[in-house]
Amino acid sequence: MKKRIWNKVVSIMTAILLIVGLVPSTTVAVMAATVQNITYLDGNGTQQTAASATQVTNSDTEWTDGWYVAQSNITIDGTVTISGNVHLILENGCNLTVNGGILLQSGSNMYIYAQSTEKETMGSLTATGTDAGIKEILPGTPSLTIAGGKITAIGSNTGISAYSLTITDGYVSASGNGYYGNSIAVRTTTISGGFVDLHGDFIGTLSTGTDGHAVISSTGEIKNIAADCKGLFLIQNEGKIYGDTFTLTQDLNIAASNIRVTVGEGQTLTLDNGVTLTIPQYATLTNNGTLNNNGTLNNNGTLNNTGTLNNTSTLNNAGAIINNGTLTGEVGGSGTVITTPTITTKSLPESKVNEEYSAFLSANGSDSINWSVTQGSLPTGLSLLTDGKITGTPTTPGNYVFTVTASNAAGSVSKELTITVKDPIYSIQNSGDISFANAIEGYTPEVKTITITNDGNQPITLNQPVSSESFEVGTLSKTELNVGETATLTIQPKTGLLAGSYDEDIKITGTNSGKSVSTTVNVKFNVKHNAVKVERKEPTCTEDGNIEHWYCDVCKKYFSDAEFKNEISFDKTVIPATGHNLIKIEAKDPTIDSAGNIEYWYCDVCDKYFSDEKAEHEIALEDTVIAKLPKLVSGANQEWTKGNKEGLTFKVDTDIKEFKKVLVDGKELKDTDYDIKSGSTIVTLKSSFLDTLSAGKHQIRLEFNNGTIEAYFTVKVKETTTVPETGEQTNLYLWAMLAIASSASLLVLRRYKKYNR
Repeated sequence: MKKRIWNKVVSIMTAILLIVGLVPSTTVAVMAATVQNITYLDGNGTQQTAASATQVTNSDTEWTDGWYVAQSNITIDGTVTISGNVHLILENGCNLTVNGGILLQSGSNMYIYAQSTEKETMGSLTATGTDAGIKEILPGTPSLTIAGGKITAIGSNTGISAYSLTITDGYVSASGNGYYGNSIAVRTTTISGGFVDLHGDFIGTLSTGTDGHAVISSTGEIKNIAADCKGLFLIQNEGKIYGDTFTLTQDLNIAASNIRVTVGEGQTLTLDNGVTLTIPQYATLTNNGTLNNNGTLNNNGTLNNTGTLNNTSTLNNAGAIINNGTLTGEVGGSGTVITTPTITTKSLPESKVNEEYSAFLSANGSDSINWSVTQGSLPTGLSLLTDGKITGTPTTPGNYVFTVTASNAAGSVSKELTITVKDPIYSIQNSGDISFANAIEGYTPEVKTITITNDGNQPITLNQPVSSESFEVGTLSKTELNVGETATLTIQPKTGLLAGSYDEDIKITGTNSGKSVSTTVNVKFNVKHNAVKVERKEPTCTEDGNIEHWYCDVCKKYFSDAEFKNEISFDKTVIPATGHNLIKIEAKDPTIDSAGNIEYWYCDVCDKYFSDEKAEHEIALEDTVIAKLPKLVSGANQEWTKGNKEGLTFKVDTDIKEFKKVLVDGKELKDTDYDIKSGSTIVTLKSSFLDTLSAGKHQIRLEFNNGTIEAYFTVKVKETTTVPETGEQTNLYLWAMLAIASSASLLVLRRYKKYNR
């Protein structure tokens, strides 16, 4: 009996040692990656513990049911997909960046917490997506709850898109820059706590959908609403909209309507002592509940009161108060209603450079109005006075677009206007070209008059033109020409000109402020009986030449001497064309080392090339060349291992302009599967394509207009080698212990048998 028990004990010990020794080290590593007992603060500031939270890494892209914690600065390059109930914890000062955005699957719920409520030490989450930083898959009903952390969501269209958004704590910033420009696009938004700033670096646009709304509950706060904020805000319990100076601006719209901030029935909006609420022109504040004014309420728009408005401080009315309820306290203004100006100027007249300009801006409104340029600038040289007069002398041409603002005690209004300053035109024109009548040697010069006109829009100072070789130019009648004025001068041929033809351009110039202008008069004059020398011209292969001779354009005769004693016929002046001296060049096939050529003929007289022996079709030298055949310089029989980030490169000695396509294993590749560049032609198969190939030998075929290259390469699978990490050698100790225990067991058994015989 003792023997059986002892055998069982030894067997159990051996099995335990074997199992422990065989536990993979990777399992231990996975267990070590799990973070235990993460402490965080929930939306109510209560300390909680989430056991077994998974640490977020740089490669995480799918988060399913469970807890996740960012314990260091982490960057995920890709989209993180959320499914089920996902809780994300941002530890103190840890920054988590998701460059591909966060995608909420249908029916998922995401909760974000931070371990600190202090802005300086709070962890952050930055999600940047192509169209939304955090978005839902439509149709779906995912929810997003933010209970802490500095949350930044940026998209080209929308910052945050979800079925419902609840903000109980933290700092939220979302922005969209696309067509709709929404920062938040959700059906229901509840702000029950935390810091939500609709201004500057925080939420810029709150768009809740057609039937949605943003609910501000008892602890919720919205500070400094920005000018581009859109949405319907419902104030519950003691929720507040406040700031040092709280102003609803004209640009805050719901769809196409004006601003509407509503205090609902049974609800209360309180302006704290020292706080100013200003309702701008065209905005509306509707009070259906209780509005307690303990600060300053400036009404420049419309105040609809159907509930109770308790005014214990200052209520300045410069707009319209429609009271259907109870209004207590005094309304300032002593019965005088000051209306905001309305600009009535529709457009401004054009102006010209260097001409005095004057125009007046006009507006309707009570009290004195002050004018100013608030955006853009007036034309250089012009200024706007506070009474609305624009005056001065513009100096620079162009279209000037600017915004003027008319202001009085009630408020201000702006309008964009344009003043066009015309370019200065510096131009002069003449009365036309002159042709004098033909004359014979010993002529008396004829005199003609030229008129110069300033047809620009600037004054011109003319310069006195000088006489030419053949013509005398008279003095200008005046040199200072205002716009539209004229000046005259005379032109005549010089005396004593030999027989011949005279054709010259007389140029008249002018200046203004460094700008030059000119006009040219063409003048022609012929003296008869003049023989013109024709220089000798050598014949070519195809064109006749001529001997040196003289031709009289009056009598239309040809002479072989300058004294015009030896008259000849025209055909005696002609030197016939020589004709081509053609050399035939035989065709030569190209090789991989040298170019070839077609069959052609070369004329060594005119240095020209022809494709036929009759020299009827002239070609260029480059047309005779046949490019050399492509040659594989490098890249044959390469090996590539899967997972390698580098591709395979093949260099071919041929012009890249000859490239046609790439085939691998007989299949043509897409241009996204490879890169190609010159030098001569370098083709690189991308690693993303090579990863799609099976292991083994593959053929690559590079086709060019002048030939084809074939080569082979081999794709290999990466060999894995397991190197024990620190601590894994403990398995060896277990095996050693097992061996010692086994030996001891055998020794004990032998002694036991010996003593029980």
